[in-house]
Amino acid sequence: MSQLDVTEPIADIESLRLLKYRELLRITALDVAQVIPYVDILLALSTLADYILRKALAIISNTSDMQWHGKRLPFALFSLGKLGAQELNYSSDVDLIFVCANAEDIDGDMYAYYALLVKMIQRFIRQMEEKHSCGYLYRVDLNLRPLGKSAPLVLPLDDTENYYTVSSDVWERFAWLRARCIVGAEPLGNEMSARLHAYKYRKFLEPSDIDRFISIKEAMQVQRNKSGAWNVKTGEGGIRDIEFFIQVLQIANAGFHPILQQTNTMTLLHNMVNLGLVDAIVAKSIQHSYLFLRRLENHLQMVDEAQVSDLPEELEARLMIAKSIGFTVGNVEQILKEFNQELQQSRDIALACFDKVLLKKSEH
Repeated sequence: MSQLDVTEPIADIESLRLLKYRELLRITALDVAQVIPYVDILLALSTLADYILRKALAIISNTSDMQWHGKRLPFALFSLGKLGAQELNYSSDVDLIFVCANAEDIDGDMYAYYALLVKMIQRFIRQMEEKHSCGYLYRVDLNLRPLGKSAPLVLPLDDTENYYTVSSDVWERFAWLRARCIVGAEPLGNEMSARLHAYKYRKFLEPSDIDRFISIKEAMQVQRNKSGAWNVKTGEGGIRDIEFFIQVLQIANAGFHPILQQTNTMTLLHNMVNLGLVDAIVAKSIQHSYLFLRRLENHLQMVDEAQVSDLPEELEARLMIAKSIGFTVGNVEQILKEFNQELQQSRDIALACFDKVLLKKSEH
């Protein structure tokens, strides 16, 4: 039921837009009806995005002005973030990094190849984000690429590897923990993944790594204490608390345990139980909390694909959200009481995860 349903040929970007919204309607119906596990809803949203990204690039690459010696341009595209983890939201950006071939591996002029590839990426971004009467495809975020916003849109294999070899930015390692090659030249994608394997999954952590993890935790603490509505993603007891806990455990142990060398949060948690890193009963409560919070965030984003994560404080708006995720029995007061109790339980579990991650520098 959660599998992508493509029955008609898709020959242009407009057809992709129509497919996206038809599939979103189907996935939303499954979500609201609660007829499949929520991990399958997240997977369905991710599978849809994977298909659209691949198909859009195929459509663009097949145009006559995008051919390289009569063939498709060689490149690899990696997804990171929620898409890389195969747990996309209804209104997520898609975090992407393009990688191109080295000069010695190109049949022809490197500058011409590179210019054509940049032109293709620019066209891809424009067509993904272009808004029409039926909507748009996805917001594309390339800011996780080496050197971020100021960098070229794509770097060759060697330059990408060299950048990460000397990088001390632990956020970049966190980002690549969720990386999947989703489209492009398979040998190029496999080579990039192989070269960055040791970068992602180190056998030993340096004291400087621990200090950086602590700094990240302290920065998160500042963010979550900001005034205003509680944010289901970054607020105290939110989604990020659980993800940070799991990613720190992964980055500390994946070098020794290949079953931790993968991208999905809940699969990682299950594998951590098998390794004895997390107690089975604790893991069950973490999974329940995580999926409740992810479902809550998704239902906040269902209306108009709004990229919001703040839980509304107004009674009517909160009641609508509570009902949409299944709290429907009783009067308004009873519904909100049950919803708020479930929310507090989930937040407490997420907060406990966050509190388990390392000590403050003064205590370290």
